Amino acid sequence: MHTRSRAVARLAMAGWLGLAVSVLSPASSRAAAPLEKSLPPSTIAYIKADSVAKLRAAFRSSQLGQLWADPAMKPLKDDILGKLDEASKDAKEKVGLNIGELLSLPQGTLALAIVHREDSKPPISGLLSADAGSKEKEMNELMTRLTGLAEKDNSKVSTETFKGLKLTTIQSTKEADKDAPPLVWTKQATVYYLATDANVLKDVLSHPDGREDSLATNEGYVAIQKKVGKDAQAFWFIDLARAIKLGTEAAGQQGGNAEQIVAQLQLMGLNALKAIGGGIGFNAGEYDAVIKTFAYSPGPAQGLLKVFSMPAVNLKPQAWVPASAATYQSFSWDLDNAYTAINDLADMFAPGVLGNLEKQLAGPNGQGLSFQKDVFGPIGDRITVISDFKKPITEKSERMLIAVALEDTKAFQNTFNKVLALAKASPKKREFQGTTIYDFDLSGLGDMGGGNLKIDGPLSVAIAKESLFLTTQPSLLEQFLRSGGSSLADSPEYQAIAKQMPEKCSTVAYERPEESARLLYDMVKSGNLGKTLEATKGANGPDLSKVAAAIDPNKLPEFSVFAKYISAGGGYSIMDEDGFTMYQFSLKKAAP
Repeated sequence: MHTRSRAVARLAMAGWLGLAVSVLSPASSRAAAPLEKSLPPSTIAYIKADSVAKLRAAFRSSQLGQLWADPAMKPLKDDILGKLDEASKDAKEKVGLNIGELLSLPQGTLALAIVHREDSKPPISGLLSADAGSKEKEMNELMTRLTGLAEKDNSKVSTETFKGLKLTTIQSTKEADKDAPPLVWTKQATVYYLATDANVLKDVLSHPDGREDSLATNEGYVAIQKKVGKDAQAFWFIDLARAIKLGTEAAGQQGGNAEQIVAQLQLMGLNALKAIGGGIGFNAGEYDAVIKTFAYSPGPAQGLLKVFSMPAVNLKPQAWVPASAATYQSFSWDLDNAYTAINDLADMFAPGVLGNLEKQLAGPNGQGLSFQKDVFGPIGDRITVISDFKKPITEKSERMLIAVALEDTKAFQNTFNKVLALAKASPKKREFQGTTIYDFDLSGLGDMGGGNLKIDGPLSVAIAKESLFLTTQPSLLEQFLRSGGSSLADSPEYQAIAKQMPEKCSTVAYERPEESARLLYDMVKSGNLGKTLEATKGANGPDLSKVAAAIDPNKLPEFSVFAKYISAGGGYSIMDEDGFTMYQFSLKKAAP
């Protein structure tokens, strides 16, 4: 299982890298037949770029592509490419091409599929399809050279003819690779196929004109393609229902309790998730870049997911949100529905548990706290998160505030007072322009998590402007409580983003990324990025500090070079009866 999965992962990585790097390489635009119409409906995952040439051209014309081509970037670009050449030196000596050249070979359609087959063990195999187009000669030389190298390495190489095509199978004979799958490849005109299972490849080749029960007819694939994939320059799809089923079966075979896992999935409502997928595009219409994602979950939400009901509403920025906000995110959340769902779930484990908890929370005078009446009742159905940056921008410049909408401010103030009494909390109180601010000392929390939790100030809380405000930056709260000043909703920058959104959404987001980009730039320039990434490394996680080490701070151009290609962005999502659709985009800049 491990070696087969590892081979599929290598094939998947090759597909992703081929798609990404080919964007930067010259090519023609010969298109191959739609692989999704030849793949079986049991395909678990699929990634495809219909035309690498068009994707490449679109990327080059995007602001990121223009930045990469800017003459001021040449020292940095040459340094990075030089390091890549050095890293791929061994590969070039063996096959005559460095990594960049290898990944630039696909010219037309590029597709990667992970296929489930019940008649094989393990039940998943990978298939990569790449149209070499005008580089067919180079691709053929590469595959011939790789096959020769395998023979010299004592791998078993065999050939057979299938449907008029020559299939070459390479199987390692090393003891360490005894359970490893073979690599099977063939070519049809300028299209090259590589697979980890000959039967998967033969199955696809047996349906050159498509099949009635193909991936293209899969219910989830059709739904995602219709929702977000029609105009995508690159498209991806995962059959979640099948992936979850296979994962559950694998866990059971390895000694896990499959029935318990299924029950937990049902409890969380994840069994209702059928598929997820999306598309990406560059320089498309008014967008510099756009990413669309759709989680297909037809029918009412189930289990824990019922807690997160997010109806589409008008999420225009509140009047108190200043135009200086660097980011703005607002979420619709039906908290009344959430309480019902939470209560139902709690009753499944212990009937009446919330009621009993309310009784235990009753104060010494018998005054209790009703979750439904005192907490969920007065709270509204909207949560907003805003951030900005203090000048000058440093690693500690970012400030963030959370605002929870209130339906009944007076009732919630009573609830807040009850909670303070029950918790025996005694925050410092101060008045600011007619509003009481409560400052809670959180300094003791810095000892949690081995001292990794750093809190720069108290938790400041205020109830005002029909909202509950929470932040660890008192100065930001005071800024929001002041009257006057231009609002985000009226700013031209936000209005340009809002034009791309429907009137009613489940979530909205807005970002002016220049300030956060400046922060990242300064971290790279000072050499602190590597230290920051190293500090976030988990016990068994990858060492991301090596990414920072690949960038020479001395070769970075002035920040003004980057600023020319940074534009405002945003996004929105909509929850409906079919699932959850998310859009993220950045707008084109007038004159980079």
